[in-house]
Amino acid sequence: MVSGVHAQLEVRGAEGCPASLVSEECTVESVTISQHSTPETTAVVGEVTVDHADDERTELQHVDEVFADDSKSVYRYSHSNGDCPCSRVPKHGCPIRELRVDSGRLVFSFIAPNLETLREVVSDLQGRCAGVTVRRLTQSESLDDTQSLLFVDRTAFTERQYDVLRTAHRMGYFESPKESNSEAVADALGISVATFVEHLSVAQTKLLEQLLTD
Repeated sequence: MVSGVHAQLEVRGAEGCPASLVSEECTVESVTISQHSTPETTAVVGEVTVDHADDERTELQHVDEVFADDSKSVYRYSHSNGDCPCSRVPKHGCPIRELRVDSGRLVFSFIAPNLETLREVVSDLQGRCAGVTVRRLTQSESLDDTQSLLFVDRTAFTERQYDVLRTAHRMGYFESPKESNSEAVADALGISVATFVEHLSVAQTKLLEQLLTD
């Protein structure tokens, strides 16, 4: 039975990704990447096309210009940075299908064979990048009825509410028994216990409204 999940993620703070670095300085028209693996490492080779219509030509680091005309330049790069999403996602057996970069943000899609692999990919990236947002999930029509996907609208939360919810989860606040109490989580966030409780209550309400909506 087919159980694939087509996911689109947005990643911020992908340190060491040349395509991300270029997009912080120029308008990137397109990106293509490929992976070359050996028993020791996985090298990523990519090409970034930069549109000069809106940007002046900039001396870029970490990439080599391989083509240029009046309207665009193509830059090529190669790296073996194991923390780059372009390296991490294929290690889970999921080739990156589409990739866009803008102002340092990477937006890419891939097909995970199942929900467990999808969770592993997201968890892996969260441990290596500043932020990971699931923008879209599409399940195979024949996905087992015992599994389900839920899209949570990240934009429903303020940055503070999301940070409170994420930190509480990371520190085991919701575990039974609790691994951290409200004082410890509030201290980690640099806020008072009363403020922590207030933000957490609002965030949980918003989350439950999405979970329990038919």
